[in-house]
Amino acid sequence: MTAHRTIVYRLLPETRANARLLMGQAGACRYVWNALLAESRERYVEWQEAQQAGNTEISKPSVSFFSLGKRFTVLRREIDWLDQYSFKITRYALKYQADAWKAAFGNGRGFPRFHSRHGRDPSFTVPDRVMIRDGKLYLPCIGWLPIRRRGGNPHPDGVPVRAVVKRQAGKWYVSVCYRVELPELVDNGEVVGIDRNVGNIAYATGKGDAGLIASPDLSRDDSLVRKASRKLSRQKRGSRRRQRHVLYLRKLHRRRANRWSDWQHKASRGIATMASTVVVEDLNIRGMSKSARGTVDNPGRHVKAKSGLNREILNMGWHGLVQRMSYKCREVIMVNPAHTSQTCSECGEIDGRSRRGRGFKCVACGHADHADLNAARNILASGIGAAAHGGILDGLPVLSAIEAMPLKCEMDTKVALST
Repeated sequence: MTAHRTIVYRLLPETRANARLLMGQAGACRYVWNALLAESRERYVEWQEAQQAGNTEISKPSVSFFSLGKRFTVLRREIDWLDQYSFKITRYALKYQADAWKAAFGNGRGFPRFHSRHGRDPSFTVPDRVMIRDGKLYLPCIGWLPIRRRGGNPHPDGVPVRAVVKRQAGKWYVSVCYRVELPELVDNGEVVGIDRNVGNIAYATGKGDAGLIASPDLSRDDSLVRKASRKLSRQKRGSRRRQRHVLYLRKLHRRRANRWSDWQHKASRGIATMASTVVVEDLNIRGMSKSARGTVDNPGRHVKAKSGLNREILNMGWHGLVQRMSYKCREVIMVNPAHTSQTCSECGEIDGRSRRGRGFKCVACGHADHADLNAARNILASGIGAAAHGGILDGLPVLSAIEAMPLKCEMDTKVALST
């Protein structure tokens, strides 16, 4: 089975000259992005005005990667210093812009935004011909730079197909996407139901085992982030002390993200060890975390409490957990989440009065259990029913390990641990 796996390495510039070249390459990508974005937006506005005036002589500007690439070739001839950097790497920034334009026209997300020198982490992509040899990565127009990772490369036979270089919290990292050959995941006949909650996840297996996996306690990290954010708001913009404090705040955010990612990897690995088939609820996370603020005419209620709940839901990273289980397990079954927390796992009675905080006591048969474990058993039963109905239950399909969450090569470099 051919798959893609992304491994994050620490990239060591070694010299200040190499560090300046890395920053320069990222700056070249940012400059080309902004220059062609400004030109495309101007052409598009002119086309819209012509359409409103009834002038059909002006055609709609093309923002495909091919068209942007031709305009980049012209721009590169006009700007002398762009010759110092790789043609392919700099041009590939326009591939992301073409995708952003496609999303803008398809989903109505609005025009792509300009990239700021201070608002984004410097980054660039090596699109192909990634060369790694003796613990070093070759970057065009820069040279061979050492890369490090604790534990080394878990896929020594993998073929590197793409690399994303990014500077975060004052350090350089590179995410290398490998094409690897993996053995087919074996079906051990075990199924586990997962109930995702705030603060923990509950599981129930077909053997009758059940339990809770608590999320990591990041209260100290959150406290440090809040304290540093308040201090940052009081500092003068443009000062060097503020710049140093911004770097400190980014380190706090990165450390917190790494700890959460580490927990997701370990939790998903433990679940994959228990069973080859996982059943999870098909939750509408965007709707669940929607703000309750309302409007001026119709203000919402309990806005502060709802915002705190939304923050906890988003911090749990429910989507990321399912994404990691999707390639560690043989298949992931998505089921309808309706009434899973109000249904008795023993008699099947649906009654909202049975749910009592963290506890559950059926009003019909008197069955008592932890509310989350009861919900996990109901999710497991729904998944077994979906498999029995040919992989379909309430219109939700059974997804294989590859179909469930297709992995992208451009994985966010905040995930510094790959399992």
